[in-house]
Amino acid sequence: VSQSSDDAPTGPIAGARATQSPAGPQRTAGQPRPAGLHPQAGLHPQAGPSRRWTMVVKGKAAGLLIVGLLLPWNLYFGIGIPDSNTTLFAVLGAVTLLSLIAVALPAAKPGANRVRLALNVPYLLLVLAFVGFDVFETVRFGGTVNVPGGVGPGAWLGIAGALLSAQPAITGATEDGAFGRWAGSARIIGYASIVLATASFGFNLYWRVRYALHGPGDSAQFGKQNIAVIATAVVYGVVALIAVVVASRWLVRSSKGSRLETVALGASTVVAGIIVWLLPVGRDIDAFHGIAQNTSTAGVGFEGYLAWAAAAAIFAPRALARQRHPSTTEENAWRTAARNGLLLIAVWCLGSLLMRIDDLAVAVTLDYPYSRYDTLVLAAFDLVTAVLAIWLRINLVNESLSARLTSSLCGVVATLSIARVVVGVALAPRFAEPPTAVAENPVYGNDLAQQITSTFDVTLGVLAVCILVAAIITGHFSGRRLRRQQRRATRKRVAPAGAPPPPVAEQTTRIPVPGAAPPSAAATTRIQTGPPTTQLAQGPRIFRGDDSTTGQIPVPKPQIYRPPNS
Repeated sequence: VSQSSDDAPTGPIAGARATQSPAGPQRTAGQPRPAGLHPQAGLHPQAGPSRRWTMVVKGKAAGLLIVGLLLPWNLYFGIGIPDSNTTLFAVLGAVTLLSLIAVALPAAKPGANRVRLALNVPYLLLVLAFVGFDVFETVRFGGTVNVPGGVGPGAWLGIAGALLSAQPAITGATEDGAFGRWAGSARIIGYASIVLATASFGFNLYWRVRYALHGPGDSAQFGKQNIAVIATAVVYGVVALIAVVVASRWLVRSSKGSRLETVALGASTVVAGIIVWLLPVGRDIDAFHGIAQNTSTAGVGFEGYLAWAAAAAIFAPRALARQRHPSTTEENAWRTAARNGLLLIAVWCLGSLLMRIDDLAVAVTLDYPYSRYDTLVLAAFDLVTAVLAIWLRINLVNESLSARLTSSLCGVVATLSIARVVVGVALAPRFAEPPTAVAENPVYGNDLAQQITSTFDVTLGVLAVCILVAAIITGHFSGRRLRRQQRRATRKRVAPAGAPPPPVAEQTTRIPVPGAAPPSAAATTRIQTGPPTTQLAQGPRIFRGDDSTTGQIPVPKPQIYRPPNS
């Protein structure tokens, strides 16, 4: 085989393996692969989310918008609420139709992102109008027995569907320029949630302390009952405020683990709102039948629920986009999300324990009827759930802990979280006769003398199930990583210590040379597959002499032989 400088360059041999993918990283023989790079990352670059995933996001947006029509938006408006305003129903139907049109717009159409956002602006403004109406009524009815409208689960689902519909199409990257502004809006929502919850806590605490200090009786009769009212208002309000602050902090962070946890919390909020409203026992779980009031009025307020649902809709499409090759970063993100959820469960369970201790102390001090057994059982459920959640949060960073054990304990936390709701309703003290206002109101109110269980407990029950799913996914990622490391270690042990590295297929292509040996063992000549102008280092060459000047070789003339005397 020969090749000279003036020969035509030899092309790739048919059937030979491609030397290197254009998108793949350059790597020489013996050079280790960069950490975190999948073996096929260069040959098969990760494509963007598939069309199927885009259709799933659109389907979820449409489903949330439609279901939002069927749920109450506050205590005085919605399907199932008597005397709801028909004009407001027409407005809600119109803005929902606009958002559904935005869902149907093709993603690849030029200018579709702006049109999609514009079509969802009326829906977002309607949700803000309900929030403003509740704030107005809260200030107006402060210190009275009138109940503000609140913000119901219909608005939670609606704003989530509208934000899913308004977002730009996914271009394939986890973060792109268009999504950066949406992430900034999620941070604004998180800060607004914390500020509004703090303001609501201060406002409600002011009116309750004012009532205790300047009640209907003479101020000179200030005593144990007044102290009990103030202490209960402080304990209940602080516990609710801490829960909102802990959860809303995830909205202002940019880590993938915090965003995954925000998505889980928002999804749990939506599911909990539907469950509490639809179940007949919903009025016992939550005195306002799942329609959130202000923070500290009845536990966690709409400042948390509405913000979590909105932020989850912003983060979900990109945070849950399926990764073809899970990496250590993905595993750590799911583990962080599980740890954040366990922290929130532990904080609320300890807060519930503190509220039960406060109620028991008030009942003993004021000689109210109470059940020592029921109180101890409820407190035991809170304490055990909190301790197990704290232990799991600490040990989830320990990779030596078995994935099966971790998943099993997360399942126990989920079971305890759901059981807390059941026993909280079954063992709660009740009035012998329901109050008159409760019997007359078809939407909210119950006969519980002590209301600690709320929609937030149902939310944490669903969140605990999400933590179980995250633990299973983390265990799957960890198992794949460990098996990959074991295969690498096995290959290193099998290879001889002093053996030179085998020739890399990306550098040379071997062509068998015919000979006496069989084809599998025949000697080969290596031809470099670099640029065509590169000379081979030691390749065989054909010598060609200079034949530009040639001379004639003398040839003797033919002679005729004639015999003598012829």
